[in-house]
Amino acid sequence: MKTFQVTITNEWFNANEELIAVVQQLYDLRTALLKTKSLEGYKAYCNCYAKMNALLRKITKTETANVMLCKVERSICWILELNYLEDGDSPIEIYDWPSIEELNEEGLDTLRGENITVVRLDEELEDNDEEGFIEELADEFE
Repeated sequence: MKTFQVTITNEWFNANEELIAVVQQLYDLRTALLKTKSLEGYKAYCNCYAKMNALLRKITKTETANVMLCKVERSICWILELNYLEDGDSPIEIYDWPSIEELNEEGLDTLRGENITVVRLDEELEDNDEEGFIEELADEFE
């Protein structure tokens, strides 16, 4: 699986219940998609990803073309803006998102300015793709 490094340009914390629900749904859809590799699962994941991105921009009052991601930790959404333009090609995820405790252990109180490893969804799906799912996706979205 091909990963790459990006810099975090901004960071927010928010307890919006709708955003928390969407982020949790996105996590569940991603987990299921990586197991089942179904076209319906892929479409559901992408729709939820788009909904999350719209909510992130609304909640942070940010008009940016950069990728914005978040995770739920302790019932709070931890939102990051990456120095990476949203190209619409394949959803991006943080490969190994640290916990607040891990940050504290490293003496950090923010990820702003730090580099983090990300992976594209299509790269994750391509790993162990014995069923030809990536080809099916390519055929569907040509």
